[in-house]
Amino acid sequence: MSKEINELIIGYKRFREHYFSNSNKTFDNLIKLGQNPKVMIISCCDSRVDPSIIFGCEPGDLFVIRNVANLVPPYENNASYHGTSAAIEFGISNLDIHDVIILGHSFCGGIRALLENVDLLSSENFISKWMELAKPAREKTLKNYPNSNLDQQADMCGQYALINSHNNLMTFPLIQEKVKSGFLSLHAWFFDLSTGLIHMLNQEQNKFEPIEG
Repeated sequence: MSKEINELIIGYKRFREHYFSNSNKTFDNLIKLGQNPKVMIISCCDSRVDPSIIFGCEPGDLFVIRNVANLVPPYENNASYHGTSAAIEFGISNLDIHDVIILGHSFCGGIRALLENVDLLSSENFISKWMELAKPAREKTLKNYPNSNLDQQADMCGQYALINSHNNLMTFPLIQEKVKSGFLSLHAWFFDLSTGLIHMLNQEQNKFEPIEG
């Protein structure tokens, strides 16, 4: 058995000692009451960006959807397989979600590959098709920041992609309805791995501003 698997088993034992001790009723309550998160987070698969750790949450606090580059596709009513859209639909339809946060981050592998390798958009693989969702963000970045270095371009492209995904969320009829009624709020946040700071989209000014804390 590998060192990494052994470390997971040790962590699993710590988890059981904490959450399944006689004094900790967290999972007893989650079983009896079901899950009732108020916040949905659409995050990247990147192993360095764990929403529960970043926000100090307990089991049951967040409904988390993770995919490559935290992208949201536009609403489509067809018979294809829509993993992210299905999870969004389930969370909004069946859970008491009041806020949806799309959580992007710096040094995103998908975004950087999109900027570095134009062929990514024409290759015959799953990731190339998925990253087409961020193609408008790439084009806007290269137009507005042609002389910036890759790290700067990647940050801007990631933020533009967040805005695109925020707009795509509003193509879902159920989300439109809940936002217009005031029941649901949408947010786009960008996490900087180098500083730990989060910048949120100011929707009125269409720019990202740091969250003070």
